[in-house]
Order: sequence, then C-alpha cells, then structure tokens
Amino acid sequence: MSTKFLLALLPLGTLAGPETSFSARSNPSNASVYGVTSDPTTAANQTFDYIVVGAGTAGTTIAARLSEDANVRVLLVEAGGDNRTNPLVDDIYQFGVAYNTALDWAWDTDQNRTIHGGKTLGGSSSINGATWTRGMKEQYDSWSEFLDPSEASAGWNWDGIFPYMKKVFILKISNGKKGSYVQCGQAEGFHPPNATQRAVGANDVPEYHGFTGPVQATFPKLMFAGPEEPYFAQTAANVTGLKILQDLNGGDPHCVSFVPNDHVVTCVQSLDPQKNDSRSSAATAYLSPAEHKRTNWLTLIDHQVTKIIFAPNSAANQTATGIAFATRGGPTYAANVRRDVILSAGAINSPALLQLSGIGDAAHLSSIGITPLIDLPAVGLNLQEQTLGGVGAHGTGFDPDGKGPSDVIAFPGLKEVFGDDADEVGRGIVANLTSWAQDMVGRGAASVAPILELLYNTGVPDDLGIVVWPLLPFSRGNVAITSMDPFTKPEVNVNYFGVPFDLEVGVAGLTLARKILQTPPLRSALLCSPFGRQYLIFTHPSTLSVGETLPGFALVPADNPFDAWADWFKSIFQANCHPIATTALGGVVDARLRVHGTANVRVADAGIIPLQLSAHLQSTVYGIAEKAADIIKITI
Repeated sequence: MSTKFLLALLPLGTLAGPETSFSARSNPSNASVYGVTSDPTTAANQTFDYIVVGAGTAGTTIAARLSEDANVRVLLVEAGGDNRTNPLVDDIYQFGVAYNTALDWAWDTDQNRTIHGGKTLGGSSSINGATWTRGMKEQYDSWSEFLDPSEASAGWNWDGIFPYMKKVFILKISNGKKGSYVQCGQAEGFHPPNATQRAVGANDVPEYHGFTGPVQATFPKLMFAGPEEPYFAQTAANVTGLKILQDLNGGDPHCVSFVPNDHVVTCVQSLDPQKNDSRSSAATAYLSPAEHKRTNWLTLIDHQVTKIIFAPNSAANQTATGIAFATRGGPTYAANVRRDVILSAGAINSPALLQLSGIGDAAHLSSIGITPLIDLPAVGLNLQEQTLGGVGAHGTGFDPDGKGPSDVIAFPGLKEVFGDDADEVGRGIVANLTSWAQDMVGRGAASVAPILELLYNTGVPDDLGIVVWPLLPFSRGNVAITSMDPFTKPEVNVNYFGVPFDLEVGVAGLTLARKILQTPPLRSALLCSPFGRQYLIFTHPSTLSVGETLPGFALVPADNPFDAWADWFKSIFQANCHPIATTALGGVVDARLRVHGTANVRVADAGIIPLQLSAHLQSTVYGIAEKAADIIKITI
C-alpha cells in the first residue's frame, strides 16, 4: 500500500505530526535553526528581530517578505499544524470539509452561529473558497479618513493598496541615501485563461492583475461548460439591469459577471494551474519555496502565543521585549524581540491577544484579573461580519459539464436591490442610524458600492442555487476575552441584525434570487389554469429549472411577505466568515500599523479594515500584508 494512499486515510490534522516536527534545519548553534518545526526549544530564549504571530494569510506573507533581508531573523508562530500536504486542504474542490475540525478555530458567536477560520499554516487561505475579488475603489479610499489628518497621505487608499494586490512597482524611500529605490512586493501571480477557458467564457483585463507574485490566481481547469452559468448571468443581468464587465478586479465590481463568448467574466480563484489546480495558499505561495533556503526564518507550529511581554516601566509608548507561547496544559516558553512584534492572528484572535497582554478597555480587563497596561477601549470593538443564506431550484437534468468551482457572481447595489424604493430606503437608513453610524455612511459605507453578492452555485443547495449575502452590514459587535486563560476562546458577539436594515437587505436579496430562478432562461414561464393548477409552458428552449425547492413556496408564499422571508432567513442564516475591524485603522492602530500607546507592536490582518468591502477578503488581506511588510522595512 502506497504512502500516499495511507496519508489519504488519515483524519484532518494528523499530517502535522512527525513529518513536520523534523523539518527544521539547524547546526550546533540554536540561533541558526530554521524551517518549520513543532519543537518549542528552537525558539525558547532566542532573540529575533521580528516576531510574527499567526501564520495565516497576512502573517505568512509578512514573515516571508521580512526574511528576504538575510541580516534579520524572523520567528513566525502558528497555533495550528502543518497541513499543506493534506489532500482535504490541497484540493480546492473539497472546500468546506475542514470546517469544525482541528484545522478550524470555529469561534462560537451569538445566535448559535459559528465563524470559521483557518487554524493551520496559511490560515483561512488554506480552508476558504479561494475566490479572488476586490472591492470598490471608493471603499478603499475611505480608509484614510479614519486616520489622523497628519497620516492621511500614508497610502491607505485604493492607489496605495491596489499595487500591492497585483503588480510590482518602484517606490522611492527616505533612508538617508539620496536616490535609493526598492522594488515592492506583489501578491498575485495571475494566469490568463487559455483558449479552452476563453471558449467556455473566461476573460480578463491584464492591467487589473499581477503576473509574477507567489499567489497563483486563475480560472479552474474544470470550469462549468454547461448552460447553467451563462443563463444565470443572462437572467441576472436582465432582471437587475446591472452592467456587464469584462473583469471585476479593477475597483468597480458593481456588475454581473458571466460566460460565455464576448460578454465574458468569471470570478478568479486562487488555484495553481501548474499543479493541477492545487490550492495556492499563503503557506504554499510564500513559505514552501523558502523554508529550506532562508536560514533566518523559523516557523514554530502547534504553539499558541499567550501574551506579549513588555519592558517594565516603559516610557510613554510601551516597548515589547518578546512573547510567551505554549500548548494547552504544557509549559510556557518565551522568545525575545529586537524590533517589532506583529500580530496577524486575525480579527478575532489579534484583539484577544492584545487584551490578554493588558491592552484594551481597562475596566473590563481589571474585572477579569488582568492588570491594564494601556487603556484602549477600541480594541475588540466595531466587529463587522456578514450573513448568508441561499435559494435553490431543482433542475431538468441538464449536464453541468464540469466540476467548478462555481464562479459567476452578480453584485447589485441599493438601486438594483430595492428598485424604485431605493432613494426612500437610503433616506431611511440615514434617518434611523445613530450619529456614529451616519458618520460611517459619510466615510464610504453608502457609496455606489454593491450591497449584495449573489453567487451562482451549481449543485448547492440543489441543482441550481444562488448564495445570497448582504455585503455591508450596519450592525456592530465586539470581541472580548472572558478569562485570563489564553486557551479560552474570546466571546464573539456579532450582533446579527442589530440594525434592522441588515435583515431588510437579506430579505430583499433572497426575493431577488427567487425572481432570478423564476425567470427565463433559468425557468420556464408559468401559466395558471382556470382550475388553479400550474402548467409549465416552455417558452425558452434552454429552460433549466422545474421549480424552487429552497425555501419553497409552501414555506415562503409566492406573494413574498416580508415576515415569512425574515423568519426563514433568521432561522437558517450562517456567518459568512469575513470578520473585520476589531483593530481598525485610526481606532487601534496608526498609519504605520502600530498599536496606540506602543513603540513596536503592530497589527496587520483583516482586523485593521475599518469598513466591510463589496468583495471576498483574501486579495485585500494579501495587499495589506505586502504593504505592511514595506512599512516595517522602510521609512516612507
């Protein structure tokens, strides 16, 4: 029996055992240990220039870029294991199988929902759906408005982030050497569609993409070639009036993207076409090529950072001197830092670690026995998370002609979702929000950005499916530790539908999805007989659906009563697993990502994003990480 076959039989998480515990390289000097290891003694009592907490999408990227300088030593610490070779991670077509396993943080939230997040090398980029999209230009531009006016020119806007998401550019630096330049990193290694994929419907705008970055982004080899995706796109465009774009990654995703022929857009996935569409995660893109070559980069897995250690009696800005790390029930170790501690543990774990280290709301920290070091109440506040549901219909037996993943998306805005009532709805939003939320609207939340994503899905929840999620919730929650025990997960309160408008958008999205599934060419016209029975009239030869099965008209009647939709949505919705804003720009970190009140603690992950985006997060998080690495390395 082959080794490969035996590995395939192992449960998730078991591949992080002996295989990785011996992968670190060393010589007799412990200071020269490098590679990936689960042995805590390789880092204990050692001194590093940079310590990065969390080997996820952002953390692995940052550690890789910082370690490009052979004169610095980098420690990357990950609570999870090494599952890069686990077929259930590597195979993007099995997206979702890692949820609620050892590879998933699976944070419990209010209303008995769960936010999933990767607890493994690569973090969520190792277990997500791999969709590669970007938000509206105006949404990124609003980030600078959250900073002190003196920092507004730091480049936290579209022009300052987009290059990091996609292409190399040259940046002049000020380091005392006149005329010095640096070539900045990029994340994306885009592979344009081949002739076969273009025939199916894939297309691109080259200026929107980078071609030499480590994260491989492309269209799946097994793209659906059947009629379902183009008919969804055609129907969605006809129903909503949305424009059709050739590529939605240029700062304006307010469109419907569809295949085939000349009106072509599909959603790019982070797949590696050179490796049979294997997942391209932060771990495989940034760590794998360097782990046996960079003698200055050590990655410690299966250990959780439990506290940031600060120098006693620091000046006005507290100075971190290292970290403590441990396993549950095991001994605690410490590692020292010369320069920066960078938190990239995500929008839930990063604020929790700050709180465990004495940075947060002083009254709350004192109430659970933690001595406050910096009173910074914004830590853990402003949590924003999306909800999702879906509508499904049974098919007529059409051949999907492919495996996917599904990659056709419609991004309707306020007008397309609420039609003639859009202006009144918009006025109602502002009138019924707090002054704080009205300020958020002024900072980009109510731009022309899409407020919904409608993702077509072949086979989920039925032969034809449309996943619906409101993109820009007004409800705000928080993350707060409840114990001094670092292995006790924080309390995560999303406050789903705390602002009623969020539920209204969800219901409007579901009714819109139903309408799309009931409109030709996805569905034939319906004719009611005088006896009250419905007969199918096939007015379009390409009809694909015989009728809705989820939720079904028996559960939510055809006249679309709001209360019936709302009750159903509240009973079935899921967390979309895009938490942001708990360590936001301005409120918790400055333009150089330093935590207020500290000299050398930074946060660089989705938690710094102040407002939700009309996009999937991973491309943006890669851009944040690439920019963060340059901020740390150079003086702009």
